[in-house]
Amino acid sequence: MRENTNSEVERNGVLKKGLNTGVRVAQVGVDALLTKAKLSQTVEDSVYKAKRLAKRGRYAAEDLVDETAHRIKRDPLRSIAVTFGIAFGLGALTAWLATRNGRA
Repeated sequence: MRENTNSEVERNGVLKKGLNTGVRVAQVGVDALLTKAKLSQTVEDSVYKAKRLAKRGRYAAEDLVDETAHRIKRDPLRSIAVTFGIAFGLGALTAWLATRNGRA
């Protein structure tokens, strides 16, 4: 039998190191693909949830407008009184804040 020479041992060591490096590079590539897929799925889920939330908000606003119109038609004097009260309160609050900031 033939004994391994130093150059053959060195060549085998280099080949093993090269193979190990290739395996590591391939693993990094696979990990990058998995991370990209997870990130893509997360973005898609977030977009879907945002669209759903926007749609529900729009429906709630439409319901609020319809309910307000119904209440105004049903009891117009009360609606005028509530509107006057809110406007008076906001005006008083604005005047109070304006005079308070002027003094400071």
